[in-house]
Amino acid sequence: MPQASYEYAVGRVSVLSTRMLDATQIRRISEATSEGEALALLLETGYGGNLTAGQINNKEIDYVIREQLQLSRQKIWELTPEPELTSLFLLQVDVHNIKTLLKARLLGIEAPDVLIEGGNFRLDFLQEAISGKHYSAMPDAFRIAMDKIEIDLQHHIDPLRFSAELDGAMFKHIKSVLKEKSDNSFVREYFSLMADFQNARSVVRSRLLHWEADKLKLLLLECGEIDNDIFLEAMETPFEQLGAKLNHGRHGKLISQTIEEFVSTNEPAILKRKMETALMNVLRKVKWDTFTLGPIIGYLMAREAEAKALRIIFGAKRGGFETQLPELYA
Repeated sequence: MPQASYEYAVGRVSVLSTRMLDATQIRRISEATSEGEALALLLETGYGGNLTAGQINNKEIDYVIREQLQLSRQKIWELTPEPELTSLFLLQVDVHNIKTLLKARLLGIEAPDVLIEGGNFRLDFLQEAISGKHYSAMPDAFRIAMDKIEIDLQHHIDPLRFSAELDGAMFKHIKSVLKEKSDNSFVREYFSLMADFQNARSVVRSRLLHWEADKLKLLLLECGEIDNDIFLEAMETPFEQLGAKLNHGRHGKLISQTIEEFVSTNEPAILKRKMETALMNVLRKVKWDTFTLGPIIGYLMAREAEAKALRIIFGAKRGGFETQLPELYA
């Protein structure tokens, strides 16, 4: 059950945080000369509880990482004093599961084992809803999106379109929840920044792929501070002026600088990397604010970053290429 006390929740999260991998441990694991050595170093930290190397090899390290992350999400559900706001940070789990189940249904196959526990919707609920095409029990934004997708699927299958519809539904739902909440400054900042950055990335992607503005319009998300019309107008803006065009709202300067860096380097990955760093910085500002969700959400996102780093490390070891670690939340 969610807790009413921030004091209790933050205290428990503080204890849980001490069991996480720190930057030094991550670096040591990354610098291991083989996958086996990396696994041994990981187990030395106590990651995965009492699992042995043999047990992990049998279960696959990716499964173990996912399992640890799911346990963390479950713990956050048990601890949070504000489940409605906390739920917003877990919506990406739900969107992943919905997309996976919908694709599996269209392909006529069983849903793969990449479904994730710990979102807002139980997996059995989603499986029943998608197989039966009944969405009345979903929040309005998701219900409307899923009904629209089902109508579209009667005419043609466009994975980009139904993926964009679901991403849009997520941000519409976030916007509706935040509208009812007054004291949510860092939560609002986090998602408005994400929406604006994602929209800027969609503009760049659309320009590089020579898409029409109508296709970009489908991808644009609500909840940001930059009006969507500005992003649509940016389709006609020369790349060297694109940064200035998108310099609106409190994150406009950062987005503008990121676009300018992309233009000078021609490296699209910069946009995602800068967005992830900026989102972490929003959480860092409230890391010690014990009367908000800051420490609780910070812990959740830190576990997500830890899992991402481990996946990259073991993927690199397995593939025999150099590891490029993402930034860790600290």
